[in-house]
Amino acid sequence: MVIDKPSAMPPPRKLDTPPRVALVLGGGAFHGMAHVGVLKVLEDAGIPIDFIAGASVGSMVGCLYADQPHVDSLLYLVSSTKASNVFDFSLFRSKEGFVSGKKYQKFIRQNCHTENIEELKIPFVAMVTDLINGKSIPLSSGPVAPSINASSAIPMVFEPVKMYGLTLVDGGVLDNIPVDVARSYGAKVVIAVDIMADLDSTIEIDNFLKVGLQSLLIMTRKLKEKTLVEADIVISPNLKDIPYMSGKNNVEAYQAGIKAATDMLPRIKEVLINKGIIK
Repeated sequence: MVIDKPSAMPPPRKLDTPPRVALVLGGGAFHGMAHVGVLKVLEDAGIPIDFIAGASVGSMVGCLYADQPHVDSLLYLVSSTKASNVFDFSLFRSKEGFVSGKKYQKFIRQNCHTENIEELKIPFVAMVTDLINGKSIPLSSGPVAPSINASSAIPMVFEPVKMYGLTLVDGGVLDNIPVDVARSYGAKVVIAVDIMADLDSTIEIDNFLKVGLQSLLIMTRKLKEKTLVEADIVISPNLKDIPYMSGKNNVEAYQAGIKAATDMLPRIKEVLINKGIIK
């Protein structure tokens, strides 16, 4: 998918002070509903969130929460979001991908109240991958909808997003849980949410697309092992029997996020107390 503007990449957003608590949301397609459950627990417990970084669906959930930092604004995702809301799927669309991303961008625009990332209420970074140069790029400013589309553009499913003179795909290809980005902003505590701790046990490998997707999942799981060790807290919802590419199990994914975050809450509070962030 080609985006006509902007043609030049905007400068990175600079923060006046380092974030106390950074939340890093990993990719995992419709497993992203677990992120909403995690946010529900953190918010209800009064855990401050000063910075959010996300890849793939983590960028979508993170962006919408950074726009309206109250979890009630995200609960509609759990109850109503289906594949048909975000995928304009066609086998004959393009040689680059079966989903153009236009419907996904429309979904983002309808649900986000700002046009640019730097205008979000919580500082936010969306990870994308430069497909030509093989580099991971953090987007902390620029237009929201195409940036989130690019961060979520699963290879072989979505068409790449062409903007800033680059060809961009899913940030999860190289940095699925961008703890390193949160650290680069000087975050005192980094909470990472891993929604790909388990492979999709429901998948039937019966076509080339599923072969490619499962291969990508295996690859990103291996890469994330290097970044997760830099997090202070890792929350890993149990999503083993929930398909990645179906919106039929949103409530189950949400509940899995709630359980995982609730289980980790004592440890989160302990770390934040030791760092002097909460009492």
